[in-house]
Amino acid sequence: MPGDLWGNPMRPANGINALSLILCLMMAWGLVGCGWYKPDEGVPSYLFIDSMVLVPSPETQGTLSANIRDVWVFIDGDLQGAFPLPARIPLLKEGPVNLQVSAGVFLNGISATRAIYPFFNRWDSVFSLTKGQTDTLRPRITYRNTVRYLWLENFDNLGFGMRARVGSDTLLFRESDTDSVLEGISCLRMAVDQRAPYLVAESIDQITLTPGKPCFLEINYRNNIPLQVGLQSQVGSDISDPLWIVELAPSTEWNKQYINFTPYLGMAVGARYRLMLRPLLVSSAQGTGVVRVDNLKWLQ
Repeated sequence: MPGDLWGNPMRPANGINALSLILCLMMAWGLVGCGWYKPDEGVPSYLFIDSMVLVPSPETQGTLSANIRDVWVFIDGDLQGAFPLPARIPLLKEGPVNLQVSAGVFLNGISATRAIYPFFNRWDSVFSLTKGQTDTLRPRITYRNTVRYLWLENFDNLGFGMRARVGSDTLLFRESDTDSVLEGISCLRMAVDQRAPYLVAESIDQITLTPGKPCFLEINYRNNIPLQVGLQSQVGSDISDPLWIVELAPSTEWNKQYINFTPYLGMAVGARYRLMLRPLLVSSAQGTGVVRVDNLKWLQ
């Protein structure tokens, strides 16, 4: 004989079971009539956020290109969730609330590592929510005024701040083809092939970074081969080997990522760092691999 969910034998319905069902229905109807249960208690209010817009702040901050992937929504300081953009966000709140929205990015271009970007201000507003109603927002955000712009490079000047590392098989080029440039008048072009497969671009100047503080590189790129991003540190006369932190997959369109250097900073106060970029030929059958880079922004 078949059993129920707990393994007990199932018995055919009889008059007693039918009577029990009728009594249960009557009790439920009575509870509704007495106001103990309100059917609309679970009706949410909705916010629709298509995108977040990065706007200029008084301090020179380089490009305004951004790749904001998520919105992190707080009400009265309590996290309601992180939502991929564009987002229709259900909120079990109504009436005036203190609404806070933070911009989220993929750390190192990895969708599994979503996080609030620490250098953007949070968007705050006192907002009135209505159950069952959808309100549309387009928050405008700025960089925090505490951000240190360690290095801004748009490759528009003849003398840009990167060079080919000693041992490279080829040189760096400044490309000004309007079909190839993202913004401004030029970008960095790195090309490798089987005859000249090794190229590392490094920042000419070293940057002193503070251990324990958030540190990110913003980078725009377009590439038909992988691009590695890394750091080389120097403490006194001791120079480390390059530490390759991220490998950015090929992208047929211009893309932007936020590279998190924070976990890779040593604890030595006064350590200096160079940025490293390396295009990778991954197959001997590949032709010319080309990586274009624009709008480097190193922040702490």
